[in-house]
Amino acid sequence: MFRLFPCILFLILCSTLNARPSYTDSLRLMLQQLDQVVENRSIYDNRKEQKIERLKESIPLAGNDSVRYEIYNKLFREYFNYQTDSALHYVSLKENLAKAKHWDYEDELRMNRSELFSTMGMYKEAIDMLEKIDSKKLSTSQLRYYYSMWNSLYGLIAGYSLTQKERDIYYQTSTMYRDSLIPLYSPDVEIYYRLQAGQFIARKAYQEAVDVLKSVPAELLEGHSIGLVAFDLSTAYEGLGDTEQEMYYLAKSAIVDLKLSIKEYIALHKLAYLLYQQGDIERAYKYLNRSMADAVFCNARFRAISITQSYPIIDQAYRIKSAQELQLRQILMSISLGVSLLLVGMVLYIYRQMRKLKVARLDLSKMNEQLQHVNKQLYKVNQELSSANLIKQEYIVHYLDQCTMYLDKMENYRRSLENLSISKDLKALFKAIKSESFITEEREKFYKSFDETFLSLFPHFVESLNALLRDDEQIHPHPGELLSTELRIFALIRLGITDSNKIARFLRYSLTTIYNYRSKVRNKAKDKMQFETQVGQIQS
Repeated sequence: MFRLFPCILFLILCSTLNARPSYTDSLRLMLQQLDQVVENRSIYDNRKEQKIERLKESIPLAGNDSVRYEIYNKLFREYFNYQTDSALHYVSLKENLAKAKHWDYEDELRMNRSELFSTMGMYKEAIDMLEKIDSKKLSTSQLRYYYSMWNSLYGLIAGYSLTQKERDIYYQTSTMYRDSLIPLYSPDVEIYYRLQAGQFIARKAYQEAVDVLKSVPAELLEGHSIGLVAFDLSTAYEGLGDTEQEMYYLAKSAIVDLKLSIKEYIALHKLAYLLYQQGDIERAYKYLNRSMADAVFCNARFRAISITQSYPIIDQAYRIKSAQELQLRQILMSISLGVSLLLVGMVLYIYRQMRKLKVARLDLSKMNEQLQHVNKQLYKVNQELSSANLIKQEYIVHYLDQCTMYLDKMENYRRSLENLSISKDLKALFKAIKSESFITEEREKFYKSFDETFLSLFPHFVESLNALLRDDEQIHPHPGELLSTELRIFALIRLGITDSNKIARFLRYSLTTIYNYRSKVRNKAKDKMQFETQVGQIQS
Protein backbone atom coordinates (compact mmCIF):
# COMPACT_ATOMS: atom_id res chain seq x y z
CA MET A 1 0.00 0.00 0.00
CA PHE A 2 2.81 2.41 0.93
CA ARG A 3 4.62 1.60 -2.30
CA LEU A 4 1.60 2.84 -4.26
CA PHE A 5 1.65 6.26 -2.55
CA PRO A 6 4.44 7.82 -4.70
CA CYS A 7 2.67 6.69 -7.88
CA ILE A 8 -0.66 8.12 -6.72
CA LEU A 9 0.99 11.43 -5.76
CA PHE A 10 2.76 11.50 -9.12
CA LEU A 11 -0.54 11.12 -11.00
CA ILE A 12 -2.18 13.84 -8.87
CA LEU A 13 0.64 16.30 -9.58
CA CYS A 14 0.57 15.49 -13.30
CA SER A 15 -3.16 16.12 -13.42
CA THR A 16 -2.59 19.43 -11.59
CA LEU A 17 -0.01 20.52 -14.15
CA ASN A 18 -2.24 19.66 -17.08
CA ALA A 19 -5.49 20.85 -15.48
CA ARG A 20 -7.69 23.05 -17.65
CA PRO A 21 -11.29 24.14 -17.19
CA SER A 22 -13.88 21.72 -18.47
CA TYR A 23 -15.60 22.98 -21.62
CA THR A 24 -18.49 21.68 -23.66
CA ASP A 25 -17.43 19.48 -26.56
CA SER A 26 -18.25 22.14 -29.16
CA LEU A 27 -16.26 24.86 -27.37
CA ARG A 28 -13.35 22.51 -26.70
CA LEU A 29 -13.16 21.55 -30.39
CA MET A 30 -13.43 25.21 -31.45
CA LEU A 31 -10.58 26.20 -29.11
CA GLN A 32 -8.46 23.33 -30.40
CA GLN A 33 -9.08 24.55 -33.94
CA LEU A 34 -8.14 28.08 -32.90
CA ASP A 35 -4.94 26.75 -31.30
CA GLN A 36 -3.97 25.18 -34.63
CA VAL A 37 -4.73 28.40 -36.52
CA VAL A 38 -2.59 30.41 -34.08
CA GLU A 39 0.25 27.91 -34.51
CA ASN A 40 -0.05 28.06 -38.33
CA ARG A 41 -0.51 31.84 -38.59
CA SER A 42 2.63 32.19 -40.73
CA ILE A 43 0.95 30.07 -43.43
CA TYR A 44 -1.97 32.51 -43.67
CA ASP A 45 0.33 35.56 -43.55
CA ASN A 46 2.36 34.09 -46.42
CA ARG A 47 -0.83 33.70 -48.47
CA LYS A 48 -1.70 37.32 -47.73
CA GLU A 49 1.76 38.55 -48.75
CA GLN A 50 1.64 36.50 -51.96
CA LYS A 51 -1.73 38.02 -52.88
CA ILE A 52 -0.40 41.53 -52.20
CA GLU A 53 2.75 40.79 -54.21
CA ARG A 54 0.69 39.67 -57.21
CA LEU A 55 -1.28 42.93 -57.06
CA LYS A 56 1.93 44.95 -56.94
CA GLU A 57 3.32 43.04 -59.90
CA SER A 58 0.19 43.92 -61.88
CA ILE A 59 0.71 47.70 -61.49
CA PRO A 60 3.21 48.05 -64.38
CA LEU A 61 0.89 45.95 -66.52
CA ALA A 62 -2.09 48.25 -66.00
CA GLY A 63 -3.54 49.27 -69.37
CA ASN A 64 -4.67 52.72 -68.23
CA ASP A 65 -4.86 55.00 -65.20
CA SER A 66 -8.34 53.81 -64.24
CA VAL A 67 -7.07 50.24 -63.95
CA ARG A 68 -4.03 51.46 -62.00
CA TYR A 69 -6.30 53.41 -59.63
CA GLU A 70 -8.38 50.28 -59.06
CA ILE A 71 -5.21 48.27 -58.29
CA TYR A 72 -4.19 50.93 -55.75
CA ASN A 73 -7.66 50.67 -54.22
CA LYS A 74 -7.37 46.86 -53.96
CA LEU A 75 -3.96 47.18 -52.32
CA PHE A 76 -5.46 49.70 -49.88
CA ARG A 77 -8.18 47.14 -48.98
CA GLU A 78 -5.62 44.32 -48.65
CA TYR A 79 -3.43 46.38 -46.32
CA PHE A 80 -6.38 47.74 -44.34
CA ASN A 81 -6.58 45.90 -40.98
CA TYR A 82 -3.25 44.28 -41.95
CA GLN A 83 -0.69 47.11 -42.08
CA THR A 84 -2.12 50.62 -41.76
CA ASP A 85 1.07 52.45 -42.81
CA SER A 86 1.12 50.61 -46.14
CA ALA A 87 -2.63 51.13 -46.56
CA LEU A 88 -2.11 54.87 -46.00
CA HIS A 89 0.64 54.80 -48.64
CA TYR A 90 -1.75 53.47 -51.27
CA VAL A 91 -4.40 56.00 -50.30
CA SER A 92 -1.77 58.64 -51.06
CA LEU A 93 -1.04 57.02 -54.42
CA LYS A 94 -4.77 57.02 -55.19
CA GLU A 95 -4.95 60.67 -54.22
CA ASN A 96 -1.96 61.65 -56.38
CA LEU A 97 -3.37 59.86 -59.39
CA ALA A 98 -6.86 61.35 -58.88
CA LYS A 99 -5.42 64.88 -58.63
CA ALA A 100 -3.28 64.36 -61.73
CA LYS A 101 -6.32 63.21 -63.67
CA HIS A 102 -8.65 65.73 -62.03
CA TRP A 103 -10.98 62.95 -60.87
CA ASP A 104 -13.60 63.76 -58.25
CA TYR A 105 -12.63 61.09 -55.70
CA GLU A 106 -12.00 63.52 -52.85
CA ASP A 107 -14.84 62.29 -50.59
CA GLU A 108 -13.89 58.65 -51.11
CA LEU A 109 -10.26 59.41 -50.24
CA ARG A 110 -11.34 61.32 -47.11
CA MET A 111 -13.37 58.33 -45.97
CA ASN A 112 -10.42 56.02 -46.71
CA ARG A 113 -8.17 58.20 -44.56
CA SER A 114 -10.80 58.45 -41.83
CA GLU A 115 -11.14 54.67 -41.75
CA LEU A 116 -7.36 54.30 -41.38
CA PHE A 117 -7.12 57.03 -38.74
CA SER A 118 -9.88 55.30 -36.81
CA THR A 119 -7.98 52.02 -36.95
CA MET A 120 -4.81 53.78 -35.82
CA GLY A 121 -6.67 55.37 -32.88
CA MET A 122 -6.42 58.86 -34.38
CA TYR A 123 -10.10 59.60 -33.67
CA LYS A 124 -9.88 63.43 -33.92
CA GLU A 125 -8.21 63.23 -37.34
CA ALA A 126 -10.83 60.66 -38.42
CA ILE A 127 -13.65 62.99 -37.37
CA ASP A 128 -11.99 65.97 -39.11
CA MET A 129 -11.91 63.99 -42.36
CA LEU A 130 -15.57 63.01 -42.18
CA GLU A 131 -16.72 66.53 -41.25
CA LYS A 132 -15.29 67.84 -44.53
CA ILE A 133 -17.72 65.64 -46.47
CA ASP A 134 -21.12 66.92 -47.66
CA SER A 135 -23.33 63.82 -47.26
CA LYS A 136 -25.96 65.29 -49.62
CA LYS A 137 -23.61 64.89 -52.53
CA LEU A 138 -22.82 61.24 -51.87
CA SER A 139 -24.17 58.30 -53.87
CA THR A 140 -26.00 55.47 -52.12
CA SER A 141 -22.89 53.28 -51.89
CA GLN A 142 -20.83 56.25 -50.65
CA LEU A 143 -23.52 57.14 -48.13
CA ARG A 144 -23.40 53.57 -46.76
CA TYR A 145 -19.65 53.94 -46.38
CA TYR A 146 -20.08 57.37 -44.78
CA TYR A 147 -22.69 56.33 -42.18
CA SER A 148 -20.79 53.12 -41.48
CA MET A 149 -17.66 55.15 -40.70
CA TRP A 150 -19.57 57.41 -38.27
CA ASN A 151 -21.24 54.41 -36.64
CA SER A 152 -17.94 52.60 -36.19
CA LEU A 153 -16.03 55.72 -35.09
CA TYR A 154 -18.47 56.75 -32.35
CA GLY A 155 -18.71 53.13 -31.21
CA LEU A 156 -14.94 53.02 -30.77
CA ILE A 157 -14.86 56.38 -28.98
CA ALA A 158 -17.62 55.20 -26.64
CA GLY A 159 -15.58 52.09 -25.82
CA TYR A 160 -12.66 54.23 -24.66
CA SER A 161 -14.67 56.88 -22.83
CA LEU A 162 -13.76 57.46 -19.20
CA THR A 163 -17.22 58.19 -17.82
CA GLN A 164 -20.55 56.41 -18.26
CA LYS A 165 -22.21 59.72 -19.26
CA GLU A 166 -19.78 60.26 -22.14
CA ARG A 167 -20.11 56.60 -23.11
CA ASP A 168 -23.90 56.84 -23.33
CA ILE A 169 -23.71 60.00 -25.48
CA TYR A 170 -21.34 58.42 -27.97
CA TYR A 171 -23.35 55.19 -28.09
CA GLN A 172 -26.51 57.18 -28.85
CA THR A 173 -24.73 58.95 -31.71
CA SER A 174 -23.43 55.63 -33.00
CA THR A 175 -26.94 54.17 -32.79
CA MET A 176 -28.34 57.09 -34.77
CA TYR A 177 -25.96 56.43 -37.65
CA ARG A 178 -26.68 52.69 -37.49
CA ASP A 179 -30.40 53.37 -37.73
CA SER A 180 -29.71 55.56 -40.75
CA LEU A 181 -27.86 52.70 -42.40
CA ILE A 182 -30.70 50.15 -42.23
CA PRO A 183 -32.92 51.72 -44.94
CA LEU A 184 -29.90 51.76 -47.28
CA TYR A 185 -29.65 47.95 -47.29
CA SER A 186 -31.90 45.10 -48.37
CA PRO A 187 -32.14 41.57 -46.88
CA ASP A 188 -29.89 40.19 -49.63
CA VAL A 189 -26.72 41.21 -47.72
CA GLU A 190 -25.53 40.01 -44.31
CA ILE A 191 -24.96 43.54 -42.99
CA TYR A 192 -28.75 44.10 -43.06
CA TYR A 193 -29.17 41.43 -40.37
CA ARG A 194 -26.21 42.66 -38.39
CA LEU A 195 -27.63 46.17 -38.25
CA GLN A 196 -30.97 44.84 -37.05
CA ALA A 197 -29.21 42.73 -34.40
CA GLY A 198 -27.33 45.86 -33.34
CA GLN A 199 -30.63 47.61 -32.67
CA PHE A 200 -31.81 44.70 -30.48
CA ILE A 201 -28.51 44.68 -28.59
CA ALA A 202 -28.77 48.42 -27.97
CA ARG A 203 -32.22 47.83 -26.45
CA LYS A 204 -30.81 44.82 -24.49
CA ALA A 205 -33.11 42.47 -26.37
CA TYR A 206 -30.27 39.94 -26.64
CA GLN A 207 -32.30 36.83 -27.51
CA GLU A 208 -33.97 38.67 -30.40
CA ALA A 209 -30.49 39.67 -31.61
CA VAL A 210 -29.40 36.02 -31.50
CA ASP A 211 -32.50 34.97 -33.45
CA VAL A 212 -31.85 37.60 -36.15
CA LEU A 213 -28.16 36.70 -36.51
CA LYS A 214 -28.90 32.98 -36.73
CA SER A 215 -31.48 33.66 -39.45
CA VAL A 216 -28.86 35.02 -41.85
CA PRO A 217 -29.07 32.88 -45.02
CA ALA A 218 -26.05 30.59 -45.39
CA GLU A 219 -25.37 31.82 -48.94
CA LEU A 220 -24.72 35.34 -47.58
CA LEU A 221 -22.02 34.14 -45.19
CA GLU A 222 -18.58 34.02 -46.74
CA GLY A 223 -15.15 35.36 -45.93
CA HIS A 224 -14.99 38.13 -43.38
CA SER A 225 -18.78 38.26 -42.98
CA ILE A 226 -18.67 34.90 -41.15
CA GLY A 227 -16.35 36.39 -38.53
CA LEU A 228 -18.41 39.61 -38.21
CA VAL A 229 -21.67 37.72 -37.62
CA ALA A 230 -19.88 35.41 -35.13
CA PHE A 231 -18.56 38.44 -33.22
CA ASP A 232 -22.05 40.02 -33.07
CA LEU A 233 -23.39 36.68 -31.75
CA SER A 234 -20.73 36.70 -29.03
CA THR A 235 -21.87 40.19 -28.02
CA ALA A 236 -25.50 39.02 -27.82
CA TYR A 237 -24.57 35.98 -25.73
CA GLU A 238 -22.50 38.23 -23.47
CA GLY A 239 -25.70 40.18 -22.80
CA LEU A 240 -27.51 36.90 -22.06
CA GLY A 241 -24.78 35.90 -19.60
CA ASP A 242 -23.98 32.71 -21.56
CA THR A 243 -20.18 32.73 -21.30
CA GLU A 244 -19.73 29.36 -23.03
CA GLN A 245 -21.54 30.53 -26.17
CA GLU A 246 -19.82 33.92 -26.01
CA MET A 247 -16.41 32.19 -25.97
CA TYR A 248 -17.48 29.80 -28.74
CA TYR A 249 -18.38 32.63 -31.15
CA LEU A 250 -15.37 34.75 -30.17
CA ALA A 251 -13.17 31.77 -31.05
CA LYS A 252 -15.01 31.33 -34.35
CA SER A 253 -14.59 35.02 -35.16
CA ALA A 254 -10.89 34.92 -34.21
CA ILE A 255 -10.32 31.94 -36.53
CA VAL A 256 -11.72 33.94 -39.46
CA ASP A 257 -9.60 36.99 -38.54
CA LEU A 258 -6.37 34.97 -38.34
CA LYS A 259 -7.04 32.99 -41.52
CA LEU A 260 -7.65 36.25 -43.41
CA SER A 261 -4.55 37.79 -41.78
CA ILE A 262 -6.60 40.59 -40.25
CA LYS A 263 -4.31 42.16 -37.65
CA GLU A 264 -6.67 44.74 -36.17
CA TYR A 265 -9.30 42.78 -34.27
CA ILE A 266 -10.88 42.45 -30.85
CA ALA A 267 -12.22 38.85 -30.76
CA LEU A 268 -8.96 37.08 -29.81
CA HIS A 269 -8.07 39.71 -27.19
CA LYS A 270 -11.54 39.53 -25.63
CA LEU A 271 -11.47 35.71 -25.69
CA ALA A 272 -8.08 35.73 -23.95
CA TYR A 273 -9.51 37.71 -21.03
CA LEU A 274 -12.47 35.33 -20.70
CA LEU A 275 -10.11 32.35 -20.74
CA TYR A 276 -8.09 34.02 -18.00
CA GLN A 277 -11.25 34.33 -15.92
CA GLN A 278 -11.95 30.64 -16.53
CA GLY A 279 -8.50 29.72 -15.24
CA ASP A 280 -7.10 28.72 -18.66
CA ILE A 281 -4.03 30.88 -18.05
CA GLU A 282 -1.61 29.34 -20.54
CA ARG A 283 -4.02 29.62 -23.47
CA ALA A 284 -5.06 33.15 -22.43
CA TYR A 285 -1.41 34.23 -22.29
CA LYS A 286 -0.73 32.75 -25.73
CA TYR A 287 -3.77 34.47 -27.29
CA LEU A 288 -2.95 37.80 -25.64
CA ASN A 289 0.63 37.71 -26.92
CA ARG A 290 -0.68 37.01 -30.41
CA SER A 291 -3.13 39.92 -30.16
CA MET A 292 -0.40 42.29 -28.98
CA ALA A 293 1.99 41.24 -31.75
CA ASP A 294 -0.69 41.69 -34.43
CA ALA A 295 -1.77 45.10 -33.07
CA VAL A 296 1.84 46.33 -33.11
CA PHE A 297 2.38 44.92 -36.61
CA CYS A 298 -0.75 46.64 -37.88
CA ASN A 299 0.11 49.89 -36.04
CA ALA A 300 -3.30 49.81 -34.34
CA ARG A 301 -2.08 51.93 -31.46
CA PHE A 302 -5.28 52.23 -29.47
CA ARG A 303 -5.96 48.50 -29.88
CA ALA A 304 -2.48 47.86 -28.48
CA ILE A 305 -3.17 50.25 -25.59
CA SER A 306 -6.42 48.37 -24.87
CA ILE A 307 -4.56 45.06 -24.81
CA THR A 308 -1.88 46.42 -22.47
CA GLN A 309 -4.58 47.21 -19.90
CA SER A 310 -5.27 43.52 -19.34
CA TYR A 311 -1.80 42.31 -20.27
CA PRO A 312 -0.17 42.86 -16.84
CA ILE A 313 -2.98 40.95 -15.10
CA ILE A 314 -2.74 37.94 -17.39
CA ASP A 315 1.04 38.14 -17.53
CA GLN A 316 1.27 38.11 -13.74
CA ALA A 317 -1.15 35.17 -13.54
CA TYR A 318 0.88 33.37 -16.18
CA ARG A 319 4.11 33.97 -14.28
CA ILE A 320 2.53 32.75 -11.02
CA LYS A 321 1.20 29.68 -12.80
CA SER A 322 4.60 29.10 -14.42
CA ALA A 323 6.30 29.39 -11.01
CA GLN A 324 3.79 26.94 -9.54
CA GLU A 325 4.35 24.55 -12.43
CA LEU A 326 8.11 24.90 -11.97
CA GLN A 327 7.72 24.11 -8.29
CA LEU A 328 5.49 21.16 -9.10
CA ARG A 329 7.97 19.95 -11.69
CA GLN A 330 10.73 20.13 -9.11
CA ILE A 331 8.58 18.12 -6.72
CA LEU A 332 7.85 15.68 -9.53
CA MET A 333 11.54 15.41 -10.33
CA SER A 334 12.27 14.70 -6.66
CA ILE A 335 9.53 12.10 -6.55
CA SER A 336 10.72 10.66 -9.87
CA LEU A 337 14.25 10.45 -8.50
CA GLY A 338 12.97 8.74 -5.35
CA VAL A 339 10.84 6.35 -7.36
CA SER A 340 13.79 5.69 -9.69
CA LEU A 341 16.05 4.89 -6.73
CA LEU A 342 13.32 2.69 -5.30
CA LEU A 343 12.98 0.92 -8.64
CA VAL A 344 16.76 0.46 -8.88
CA GLY A 345 16.73 -1.02 -5.37
CA MET A 346 13.84 -3.28 -6.29
CA VAL A 347 15.59 -4.36 -9.50
CA LEU A 348 18.77 -5.19 -7.56
CA TYR A 349 16.74 -7.05 -4.95
CA ILE A 350 14.85 -8.96 -7.64
CA TYR A 351 18.16 -9.70 -9.41
CA ARG A 352 19.63 -11.14 -6.22
CA GLN A 353 16.49 -13.16 -5.59
CA MET A 354 16.58 -14.42 -9.18
CA ARG A 355 20.19 -15.51 -8.72
CA LYS A 356 19.24 -17.34 -5.53
CA LEU A 357 16.29 -18.84 -7.36
CA LYS A 358 18.59 -19.92 -10.19
CA VAL A 359 20.92 -21.63 -7.72
CA ALA A 360 17.92 -23.24 -6.01
CA ARG A 361 16.64 -24.42 -9.38
CA LEU A 362 20.02 -25.92 -10.21
CA ASP A 363 20.08 -27.69 -6.84
CA LEU A 364 16.53 -28.84 -7.39
CA SER A 365 17.44 -30.05 -10.87
CA LYS A 366 20.33 -32.06 -9.43
CA MET A 367 18.07 -33.47 -6.74
CA ASN A 368 15.52 -34.37 -9.43
CA GLU A 369 18.22 -36.12 -11.42
CA GLN A 370 19.30 -38.01 -8.31
CA LEU A 371 15.69 -38.83 -7.52
CA GLN A 372 15.16 -40.06 -11.07
CA HIS A 373 18.27 -42.23 -10.72
CA VAL A 374 16.98 -43.61 -7.41
CA ASN A 375 13.58 -44.18 -9.00
CA LYS A 376 15.20 -46.09 -11.84
CA GLN A 377 17.12 -48.18 -9.36
CA LEU A 378 13.95 -48.78 -7.32
CA TYR A 379 12.11 -49.64 -10.52
CA LYS A 380 14.87 -52.06 -11.42
CA VAL A 381 14.82 -53.59 -7.92
CA ASN A 382 11.03 -53.82 -8.09
CA GLN A 383 11.29 -55.58 -11.42
CA GLU A 384 13.86 -57.97 -10.01
CA LEU A 385 11.70 -58.56 -6.94
CA SER A 386 8.67 -59.06 -9.13
CA SER A 387 10.67 -61.47 -11.28
CA ALA A 388 11.98 -63.29 -8.17
CA ASN A 389 8.47 -63.46 -6.74
CA LEU A 390 7.17 -64.80 -10.02
CA ILE A 391 9.94 -67.41 -10.09
CA LYS A 392 9.24 -68.38 -6.51
CA GLN A 393 5.53 -68.69 -7.21
CA GLU A 394 6.13 -70.74 -10.36
CA TYR A 395 8.62 -73.03 -8.63
CA ILE A 396 6.56 -73.44 -5.48
CA VAL A 397 3.57 -74.58 -7.54
CA HIS A 398 5.79 -76.73 -9.75
CA TYR A 399 7.61 -78.43 -6.91
CA LEU A 400 4.43 -78.93 -4.94
CA ASP A 401 3.23 -80.90 -7.94
CA GLN A 402 6.61 -82.68 -8.15
CA CYS A 403 6.57 -83.57 -4.46
CA THR A 404 3.02 -84.94 -4.70
CA MET A 405 4.00 -86.94 -7.76
CA TYR A 406 7.16 -88.31 -6.04
CA LEU A 407 5.17 -89.25 -2.95
CA ASP A 408 2.78 -91.23 -5.16
CA LYS A 409 5.72 -92.91 -6.94
CA MET A 410 7.43 -93.71 -3.65
CA GLU A 411 4.16 -95.21 -2.36
CA ASN A 412 3.82 -97.35 -5.49
CA TYR A 413 7.51 -98.38 -5.22
CA ARG A 414 6.97 -99.31 -1.53
CA ARG A 415 3.92 -101.42 -2.42
CA SER A 416 5.87 -103.24 -5.17
CA LEU A 417 8.60 -104.09 -2.67
CA GLU A 418 5.94 -105.08 -0.11
CA ASN A 419 4.35 -107.42 -2.63
CA LEU A 420 7.74 -108.97 -3.40
CA SER A 421 8.40 -109.53 0.31
CA ILE A 422 4.95 -111.03 0.85
CA SER A 423 5.46 -113.41 -2.07
CA LYS A 424 8.87 -114.30 -0.56
CA ASP A 425 10.51 -113.66 -3.91
CA LEU A 426 13.80 -112.65 -2.29
CA LYS A 427 15.78 -112.80 -5.48
CA ALA A 428 13.44 -110.33 -7.23
CA LEU A 429 13.33 -108.19 -4.08
CA PHE A 430 17.15 -107.90 -3.85
CA LYS A 431 17.33 -107.17 -7.57
CA ALA A 432 14.78 -104.37 -7.27
CA ILE A 433 16.58 -102.85 -4.25
CA LYS A 434 19.99 -102.91 -6.00
CA SER A 435 18.67 -101.51 -9.30
CA GLU A 436 19.42 -97.74 -10.01
CA SER A 437 17.25 -97.47 -13.08
CA PHE A 438 14.36 -96.09 -11.09
CA ILE A 439 16.48 -93.28 -9.57
CA THR A 440 18.22 -92.53 -12.84
CA GLU A 441 14.94 -92.34 -14.70
CA GLU A 442 13.39 -90.07 -12.07
CA ARG A 443 16.48 -87.81 -12.04
CA GLU A 444 16.30 -87.37 -15.80
CA LYS A 445 12.62 -86.57 -15.53
CA PHE A 446 13.42 -84.08 -12.76
CA TYR A 447 16.10 -82.31 -14.84
CA LYS A 448 13.80 -82.21 -17.85
CA SER A 449 11.03 -80.75 -15.69
CA PHE A 450 13.52 -78.18 -14.30
CA ASP A 451 14.66 -77.22 -17.81
CA GLU A 452 11.10 -76.81 -19.04
CA THR A 453 10.06 -74.74 -16.03
CA PHE A 454 13.16 -72.52 -16.18
CA LEU A 455 12.85 -71.86 -19.92
CA SER A 456 9.18 -71.05 -19.50
CA LEU A 457 10.30 -68.28 -17.12
CA PHE A 458 13.38 -67.26 -19.16
CA PRO A 459 12.65 -68.22 -22.76
CA HIS A 460 15.66 -66.17 -24.05
CA PHE A 461 18.13 -67.27 -21.41
CA VAL A 462 20.42 -69.12 -23.80
CA GLU A 463 20.64 -66.17 -26.21
CA SER A 464 21.18 -63.71 -23.30
CA LEU A 465 23.91 -65.84 -21.80
CA ASN A 466 25.68 -66.24 -25.15
CA ALA A 467 25.52 -62.44 -25.58
CA LEU A 468 27.80 -62.22 -22.53
CA LEU A 469 30.33 -64.65 -24.08
CA ARG A 470 32.82 -64.08 -26.84
CA ASP A 471 31.50 -64.84 -30.30
CA ASP A 472 33.72 -67.96 -30.72
CA GLU A 473 32.81 -69.39 -27.31
CA GLN A 474 29.04 -69.73 -27.58
CA ILE A 475 27.31 -72.52 -25.60
CA HIS A 476 24.40 -74.43 -27.09
CA PRO A 477 22.49 -77.48 -25.75
CA HIS A 478 23.04 -80.84 -27.46
CA PRO A 479 20.37 -82.17 -29.78
CA GLY A 480 17.43 -83.46 -27.76
CA GLU A 481 18.42 -81.35 -24.74
CA LEU A 482 16.82 -78.22 -23.46
CA LEU A 483 19.77 -77.14 -21.32
CA SER A 484 23.31 -78.53 -21.18
CA THR A 485 25.10 -79.04 -17.89
CA GLU A 486 26.92 -75.67 -18.21
CA LEU A 487 23.66 -73.88 -19.03
CA ARG A 488 21.90 -75.63 -16.15
CA ILE A 489 24.60 -74.48 -13.69
CA PHE A 490 24.16 -70.84 -14.74
CA ALA A 491 20.39 -71.25 -14.78
CA LEU A 492 20.67 -72.06 -11.06
CA ILE A 493 22.93 -68.99 -10.60
CA ARG A 494 20.24 -66.89 -12.32
CA LEU A 495 17.73 -68.26 -9.80
CA GLY A 496 19.97 -66.98 -7.01
CA ILE A 497 21.67 -70.31 -6.13
CA THR A 498 25.33 -69.22 -6.23
CA ASP A 499 26.74 -71.65 -3.66
CA SER A 500 28.72 -74.34 -5.51
CA ASN A 501 27.92 -76.93 -2.81
CA LYS A 502 24.19 -76.49 -3.34
CA ILE A 503 24.62 -76.55 -7.11
CA ALA A 504 26.68 -79.79 -6.81
CA ARG A 505 24.04 -81.49 -4.64
CA PHE A 506 21.27 -80.33 -6.99
CA LEU A 507 23.00 -81.62 -10.12
CA ARG A 508 24.57 -84.67 -8.45
CA TYR A 509 28.10 -83.58 -9.39
CA SER A 510 31.21 -83.22 -7.33
CA LEU A 511 32.15 -79.81 -6.01
CA THR A 512 35.30 -79.84 -8.13
CA THR A 513 33.29 -80.49 -11.28
CA ILE A 514 31.06 -77.51 -10.53
CA TYR A 515 34.09 -75.25 -9.93
CA ASN A 516 35.63 -76.39 -13.19
CA TYR A 517 32.42 -75.74 -15.15
CA ARG A 518 32.03 -72.27 -13.63
CA SER A 519 35.66 -71.33 -14.28
CA LYS A 520 35.58 -72.67 -17.83
CA VAL A 521 32.50 -70.67 -18.79
CA ARG A 522 33.68 -67.55 -16.94
CA ASN A 523 36.91 -67.60 -18.99
CA LYS A 524 34.79 -67.47 -22.14
CA ALA A 525 33.06 -64.28 -20.98
CA LYS A 526 33.67 -60.81 -22.39
CA ASP A 527 33.85 -59.41 -18.85
CA LYS A 528 35.13 -62.13 -16.53
CA MET A 529 34.83 -60.03 -13.37
CA GLN A 530 31.19 -59.09 -13.89
CA PHE A 531 30.05 -62.20 -15.73
CA GLU A 532 28.13 -64.02 -12.98
CA THR A 533 26.62 -60.70 -11.76
CA GLN A 534 25.43 -60.06 -15.32
CA VAL A 535 23.97 -63.58 -15.50
CA GLY A 536 22.03 -62.89 -12.30
CA GLN A 537 20.50 -59.81 -14.01
CA ILE A 538 19.27 -61.60 -17.17
CA GLN A 539 15.61 -60.77 -17.72
CA SER A 540 12.92 -63.06 -19.03
